[in-house]
Amino acid sequence: MKIKTLILMGCMLTPMTGLASWFPYSPLQTTLDALLSAQPQRAWQELLLAVSQSDIDSQHWLPIKNEIMAQTNCGQQLMTDLNNLPAALTLTVISRSGLSSLGYQIKLSAEQASQMQNFTLYNPQGKQLLEGELLPKSGYQEWETDDLLAPPQAGLYQLEIGANRYPLLIADNDTENWLARKGTRNPQLITHLPETVTHCSPPALSWQWFDQGYNQIGLKRPIDLNKVAQNKTDAETNTLIPSPPSNKASYLSASASIFEYQSGVKIEYIHRVAIPFPAKP
Repeated sequence: MKIKTLILMGCMLTPMTGLASWFPYSPLQTTLDALLSAQPQRAWQELLLAVSQSDIDSQHWLPIKNEIMAQTNCGQQLMTDLNNLPAALTLTVISRSGLSSLGYQIKLSAEQASQMQNFTLYNPQGKQLLEGELLPKSGYQEWETDDLLAPPQAGLYQLEIGANRYPLLIADNDTENWLARKGTRNPQLITHLPETVTHCSPPALSWQWFDQGYNQIGLKRPIDLNKVAQNKTDAETNTLIPSPPSNKASYLSASASIFEYQSGVKIEYIHRVAIPFPAKP
């Protein structure tokens, strides 16, 4: 986002008041001032404070968040003294569509836990979403919510680990439009992927196989973007569908994902589309 765009966006929030700032008074004024002064770390703290204290629609703060991500190596420089996390953590916001696989979920996963710690994840209203215990030397661990009928609310979530709290600003990305399926017998994929934020990885497309209990089987297999048409169907897409890696495979999904970092935590957004199984290669 250009500085000129930030100024125009700030001017749209409220009428001018004549204060000594490039921007009119609004809950986001100090955030925008910090960005204009090339202080993304301070801008991030001001943004978290503004969202926690004011009812701000995400359409106003999401472009600002993305600009902060662009100026901090996709959020990897947004570190604080509390960033001595006891594990490599990933918070994943999942949406699903197709066949009977509909709904939303939030998942927390951990790897390389160094110490035993209790954790709790709270939504913007302070409601507990997840709780559990990080166990050292136990490899990969994960916890997930039950299926949600509505998309998780955008806003400031809090991840409490031991005595520390880590604020996580979760967006309401339009994930349902990232990836769709047309047809069932010879399914074709339709993609409408989000614009890549500067210094973040581009959206990734992949195949995922699952067993009857919807546990992933094997590794994700990348989908070649060059062979999938953007914003239209592609008659050759069905030839990309892989063979199942195991006779335990019961479900196949195509997924699109993006990620960023906040407070040392990887924040991932995924949309999965169920593919009829067995699918013809």
